[in-house]
Amino acid sequence: MSNGFLKDFKSLFIVPEEESTKPEPKATATKPSADGKTPANQPKEAVSDTPSPGKVNDKFLNVLFSAIEKNNQEGFDYLEFRNSLQSLKEMNMDEATRFKSAMAMAKSMGASMATIVTSGQQYLQVLKTEQGKFDEAMKNQRAQQIGNKEQQMEELSNSVKAKEEEIKKMQLEIEQTKQKYVELSQQIKDATRHIESTKNDFVASYESLAGQIQGDLNKIQEYMK
Repeated sequence: MSNGFLKDFKSLFIVPEEESTKPEPKATATKPSADGKTPANQPKEAVSDTPSPGKVNDKFLNVLFSAIEKNNQEGFDYLEFRNSLQSLKEMNMDEATRFKSAMAMAKSMGASMATIVTSGQQYLQVLKTEQGKFDEAMKNQRAQQIGNKEQQMEELSNSVKAKEEEIKKMQLEIEQTKQKYVELSQQIKDATRHIESTKNDFVASYESLAGQIQGDLNKIQEYMK
């Protein structure tokens, strides 16, 4: 493949315009208040948990194109066949005619349908290899950016459960303490009533007996003069 052809390598593959040129949505500007500060009650834009739909990305295309370019085979192969198809696209002919014309050109350059198909399958394998590398990179990224956070979430969840159990235990202890308090309070009231009743009984008995004795003594003094 010539340097000029390599330079225009990306042009061999058509990326749908609606996907490649679709502008990114602009962020809505937050209107400041009169003092120049952002209002505290300004609603935040909702963020969806659903991943965005896949679209063709130039960064990934360049990686895949580079892999194919590095594995480009000598002579007229699928890539040159693809270039011929692109050149014929400007001519007024249907798709079947374009493919037949490109194949005729390939044969004139010493290639065959078998070599074109085989080389195309080899480039598919190159892309498959790149997909494997990407999947492995994604696995590592997931482990680093998600796996650790999931572990932290599990630890936090366990910590919350443990504290909830502690709270339940403390609440039970509080209820038991309150019940014990009520029981002690009632015991004090009962004991106080019993003590006061006993005291009153003693006083009544004392005053009754002492009164009788004192009465007798008073009468002795009165009658024995």
